[in-house]
Amino acid sequence: MVTNQTIRLAIKESIRFLESTSQWETAHGEHTRRKWDGAWWHMSVLYEMGEVRQIPETVIAKAKHVLETQVWQTFVISVDDQPTLDSDKMKMDFCHCELAVFYKILMGYGCDLDRELPWIREWLLKHQLPDGGLNCEPDAYTYSRKSSIVSTLPPLEAILWHTDREYTEQEAAFLDEGARYLMEHRLVCSKQTGNVIDKEWLKPCFPRFFEYDILRGMSYLAEWSLRRNKALPVDLLVEGLERLNSSMTAEGLRVGRQVFDPQGPWGGQTFPLLEAVSGLGDVSPYLTRQLDRVLERLGPQHAYV
Repeated sequence: MVTNQTIRLAIKESIRFLESTSQWETAHGEHTRRKWDGAWWHMSVLYEMGEVRQIPETVIAKAKHVLETQVWQTFVISVDDQPTLDSDKMKMDFCHCELAVFYKILMGYGCDLDRELPWIREWLLKHQLPDGGLNCEPDAYTYSRKSSIVSTLPPLEAILWHTDREYTEQEAAFLDEGARYLMEHRLVCSKQTGNVIDKEWLKPCFPRFFEYDILRGMSYLAEWSLRRNKALPVDLLVEGLERLNSSMTAEGLRVGRQVFDPQGPWGGQTFPLLEAVSGLGDVSPYLTRQLDRVLERLGPQHAYV
């Protein structure tokens, strides 16, 4: 995809940072995930742009080493899940959506994590709740049994997009149940009231990292129907297009929200590439590409002009 000079220079700056940073070696890699200027987030932006292959192989090796050696490989729900050895207590604890983001980066690069780190895919598949989603809050597994849309999408995408063989029965059920969850929530709505859960989700966000917006859900359903040979939820996707209408232009889809908004819940430090691709009101070629994929599935009668 064509990028402008500012973005090209920012990509080079992120690559220099990734190659030179000491974040991989300090504090058990904890600083690599610092919002939003840690090494993993530089990599995630490149992944979401479709530029993951620009990440140097040496950096990929360091990132994989962090996941292999410095992460507690169990989602802590109860006391029994907690580490007992002092060496394990120093390891990072992860949640579903963050782990799935990191998995997608390395798989998108071409790593075979299902051979090298099979526990990651097993983790994601293991934590689906009865309603079809996942939740990064441990209490959801012992009390509410209700999922979070934000927690759900990255794991679903990880399995949907990064399986280069026929899905197993478990994987197929995981993806289908996830689609059911999204459809029952009409992408952004409460099942109980039918009201939009969070109006911020109606604003296209780029890059997302693990944040949710309506296009992210639409993109999953469109691709799920294709890869799983399931009926396309046309009415729901058309409803989603109507909700996105104010962000559409003849040139493409405009960025409506920044995950790092200082006034929002996830404010934090940024870096040049993050800022270069996330300008509020800017037409995003990356969001537009995703929207075009949904429109392609719907057919020419739903094209926007």
